[in-house]
Amino acid sequence: MTPAARAALERYLIAMADDELVIGYRDTEWTGAGPALEEDLAFSSIGLDEVGHARLFYSLLHDLTGELIDYRARSAAEYRHATLLELACAPRYEPSGDHRLQRGWTFAIARQYLYDRFDALRLESLSRSAWEPLAEAVDKVRREEKYHLMHGRIWMERLTCGAAPLRVRLTGALSAAWPYALGLFEPLDGEEVLVAEGYLAMSSAAMRERWLEEMPAALSPLGWQQPDSAAGEPETATAPLGGRYGRHGPEWQEQWEEMTSVYRLDPGATW
Repeated sequence: MTPAARAALERYLIAMADDELVIGYRDTEWTGAGPALEEDLAFSSIGLDEVGHARLFYSLLHDLTGELIDYRARSAAEYRHATLLELACAPRYEPSGDHRLQRGWTFAIARQYLYDRFDALRLESLSRSAWEPLAEAVDKVRREEKYHLMHGRIWMERLTCGAAPLRVRLTGALSAAWPYALGLFEPLDGEEVLVAEGYLAMSSAAMRERWLEEMPAALSPLGWQQPDSAAGEPETATAPLGGRYGRHGPEWQEQWEEMTSVYRLDPGATW
């Protein structure tokens, strides 16, 4: 592995691990607050799966660099997750401001579904990685992620077939989440090296193009049409970017403070 590829793969792994950690944490906020007991368990289980995947990718990063990554010891600006994943929507969250409207269970489902569709492409791309430990790890993760996607698809259909207010909420949630979902494809430095050397099969731009091709078939039956960018600027022009480079919003600061609160009581302790 060339030095350039190693550095690029390090950036890619940290972004992927941070994605899984942050959305996993957000999912577990629904424990005891979902629409039914069974769903409390299901969504909490999905969140724990995501956190487990994050730990797996952090361990791969350790194998690659020799440095142990402890997420609790990192500053808020060191995280490289996409902005979509940090948005708060659990019932305990008190919305304030127009940008925080349309949040709730339907937003959580819509976000998870859009993210899982993206993650399926990313994992597919990495399943053929020339770095064998990564390809093997991804194979395990893909077996679990297919059930996450199945869960999301069932809930999307359930909300669509429900009463009119539920359908209105779902379309509102999709419209609110869509620009942020495009930010999942914010490219990382060095992706072209990873593709050229066989560590990544598709760049973020290639994944975005394929994702946009696949989503109409997935969302049109639900009564929602994705924005058409053919006549104007590319859709990513309105996507909140910067997450892959450590630029996050106030909701992430709140989440980071909660995630690291125990660690920060005594940073010198051995956990």
